[in-house]
This record gives sequence, C-alpha cells and structure tokens, in this order.
Amino acid sequence: MTNLKFEEVPIKENYDPMVNLVDYPFVLAPMYFEWDLSDSSDLWTRKSIADKLFKVQKEHLTPMERKFKIWDPWRSRVVQNNIYQKFWNELQAKNPEWDEEKLTLEVGVFVTKADQKERIPPHATGGSIDLTVVDKNGDEIDFGTVFDHFGPEAATDYFEVEGRDVTIRDNRRWFQKIMQEADFGNDIDEWWHFDYGNQKWALLLGHHHAFYGEVVDPIKFNLRPKKDKEYALT
Repeated sequence: MTNLKFEEVPIKENYDPMVNLVDYPFVLAPMYFEWDLSDSSDLWTRKSIADKLFKVQKEHLTPMERKFKIWDPWRSRVVQNNIYQKFWNELQAKNPEWDEEKLTLEVGVFVTKADQKERIPPHATGGSIDLTVVDKNGDEIDFGTVFDHFGPEAATDYFEVEGRDVTIRDNRRWFQKIMQEADFGNDIDEWWHFDYGNQKWALLLGHHHAFYGEVVDPIKFNLRPKKDKEYALT
C-alpha cells in the first residue's frame, strides 16, 4: 500500500513532540540499526502514539503477560533510502528481466521512495510504527512472518483464506482489533505497520487532513520555539 497516493492530503501540523521510546515499558528492537541501515539505535515516535501504545498494552497485553515489541517508528529519509535501495537490489537480483518501471512498482508496494520532496515518507512524520507482540518469555506471538517479509504472506488478510493457518489468522485479527480501537490505521500489505496522524492515516480512515508533517531531526523538532495552541491535538 506504499504506492497509495496520499501526498495531496493537507497537513495541519500540531507539533505533538517526539519522544524516545527508551522511556516507555516496551521491548525495543531497532532492526535497521542491527542491519546496518541506520547509524542510531534510538527509537523515536510522536508522544501521542507512545501514550496510545502504553494504554493499549496496559489494557489488552498486560493481563495476558504480553508486551509490545517495537521494531521501527520514526526514520529519516537517509534510512528510508537505505531500505529502498536494499529492497531494490534484492528484487533486481531475483528478477533480472524486470525493467525500471516494473522494479519501481514492485518496490513501491512495501517501501516509499525517499527522494521525492512532495511525498513525505510516512515513517518520517513520526506517525508510523512497525511492531509486534511478545509473551512473558520474550517470544514473538506467531503472526505468520518475520519483520520486513516483503511477500504476499505479509498482507494482513493473507490467512483469511480458507485452508490457511487459523491460529495465525486469529492472532492477526486480535492484533488488528486492539490497534484499530485505538484509532490506528493498518497498511494492508504489512500486518506489522500502523499509522496515526500522518497523511496515509488520514486517507485510509477518511479524515480531511493529517496533523503530523515531516520531522527531520527529533531533537531539533522538540527544541523549536513553541507557540500557544501548538500542542492541541486535532
């Protein structure tokens, strides 16, 4: 669903601050740092998203002795480009007969290009988050694929087809339910990806505008001069 045309959705930035998730009781797994696609292990997101996740965890996961495991929230355009190029190279190697147009289309299913100024990558707003759920032993709940499995099995409704694993189907249904109840929108091509407040979220859920624009640097974003009413959530 990354090929979704969301860039024309207007943005009314509310300056919801960025927070470092190290200050929240989640399990953190900075995958792109571990894969040498990012030079920082810090995981940042908008405060409202962190607070929403904390509330969902407390109400739905803690009674089951589970926690959220965060893989990737905010990311810079540099990291976005690194991911895009990695996936492009992998698909090109597997499909040497594909031309540039075909590669662009297929890569775009899962990864937004980073070099289009008019199109803000959803993760660059601090309004997208990739995550899963772990049990009391730290083992991931079975949702059918690993993180960044760029294939048909990653689609949220893949296991809705008769004859496919019903346990995974039910796990995904439960995950979607608790996130949607908290007003998150899901990327139908990636069961682990959720949006809130950005242009993609607004388009998916029928809102007239987004309230998260691009964050180039989380620390500098938080240090900008503040004005009255800037932090009123829309």
